[in-house]
Amino acid sequence: MAILSSSEARGAVENALPDTIEFLQELVRVPSLLGNEEPAQALVEERLHGLGFEVRSVEPDAEELARHPGSGIPLIGYEGRRCLVGTLGEGGGPSLLFNGHVDVVSEEPADRWTKPPYGAEVEDGRLYGRGACDMKGGVAAMLLAVEAALSAGDLPGQLVYQSVIEEECGGNGALAACLAGPLADGVVIAEPTNSTIDLVSPGVIWARITTEGSSRHASHADEGSNPIESAFAVVSALHELEAKLNASPDPEFEGVERPYLLNVGALHSGDWPSMTPGRAELDVRLGFPIRMDPAEAQAGLAAAVAEADGNASVEFRGFRAVGYSFDPDSSLVRLLGECHTEVRGGELRAEPARATTDLRFFQGDAVCYGPTGAGLHGVDEWVDLESIAEVATVLALLIRRWGA
Repeated sequence: MAILSSSEARGAVENALPDTIEFLQELVRVPSLLGNEEPAQALVEERLHGLGFEVRSVEPDAEELARHPGSGIPLIGYEGRRCLVGTLGEGGGPSLLFNGHVDVVSEEPADRWTKPPYGAEVEDGRLYGRGACDMKGGVAAMLLAVEAALSAGDLPGQLVYQSVIEEECGGNGALAACLAGPLADGVVIAEPTNSTIDLVSPGVIWARITTEGSSRHASHADEGSNPIESAFAVVSALHELEAKLNASPDPEFEGVERPYLLNVGALHSGDWPSMTPGRAELDVRLGFPIRMDPAEAQAGLAAAVAEADGNASVEFRGFRAVGYSFDPDSSLVRLLGECHTEVRGGELRAEPARATTDLRFFQGDAVCYGPTGAGLHGVDEWVDLESIAEVATVLALLIRRWGA
C-alpha cells in the first residue's frame, strides 16, 4: 500500500485547493439554519459521491433517540431532514471516521456585519460568513484531505464520513448517524481548534424558564409582580449555581477559569412600555462537570429557579449533553501529533473546551482537530484558508498512515 509523504500530500492539497474554496463558498452561501439544512447536505452529498463514497441518508427518529442517554430534546420534527453516512474503501487495516456538521446559528445581529453573513467573501486569506469557521471550513478541510489521500491510490482501510445536523442544539444528528453505523476505530471532527486539539468538554443543558405575572396598566405597576423582574431574579440565582459548580472543577480543567458557564441566550416578554406584561420566557444554557449526569444538572437548575421564583416553570429542551474526556495519549492522538509536527511544526497541544461538540457520542480514539478562525456564533465570522490547507495535509497523512 502506497505511503503518502508530507510533500506529496501538500502538493495534492495545493492542486485541489481552488476547487475546495469554491465548494466552501457554495456551502457558506447556504443559510443552513435549524430546519433548513438540506441544501447544504445536498452539496456535501455531491462532493462525497465525487470522491467515490457510497452514501446513505439517515433521518433521525425522535422516539428512538429519546431512549438514549445524552440525546437532545428536539426543537422541531425530523421529517425531510437527514444526515449522510458515506463509506469509502474496504481495506483490512484500522478504520477511520470523519464527522462534520452543516447546521449554523443565526447571524443576529445582521446589521453589525461588515461582510454579508452569507456572502462567503474572501479577503486577506480569510473567508467570511456564518458557519465559515463553525464548521463548514472543517467540512471542506476533511473532504480536501480525502481527495489528497486518494492521490496515492486506494485507501489502506475503510473511511466513514458523517455529515450531520443539529450539532448546535442537541446533537441528535450525530447520534442518529452513529446508531445507523458503521462506526470506526478512530474518529476526527474538524471543529475549529486553532492549531490545538480538543479532548475535553463539560456537560451542557438548555432550559426555557417561564415567569408569570398579571397584565395591568403601568399606573398599577406596584400592585403585583413583574415577570421580567422575576426573570432577572432567576438569572441571578442561576449565576449563584454557576459559581457553586465552578468552585470544584474537574481536574481536566486545571488552569481554566470558570469552565462551567451560564449563558442567557434569549428573553422574550411584553410589547408596551405602559403595561406590565403577563409572561416572560427566558432561554438559558448551563455547563456542568464532566462526571455529572445531565439529569442531576437539570435538577439543580430547576431547584435554583424554584428558590428564586416559586411560580416559574422550567422546560428542558435542546442540549442534554454529557461531558467528555478522551485519552491524550491514545494511538490516534499520537499519530495525529506526528503528522501535525511534520506538516505545521511544533508540538500539538490539547486545550480543554468550555463548549461541547459531537465528540461525546464516540468512544475510544477520538479527537477534535480543525482549522483556524474567529467570530463563531458572532459577527464577521471567518476561517483562515491557509489553515484549511494545512489541516487537510495533516489529515491526508493521517488517513494513509492510520490504516497502514
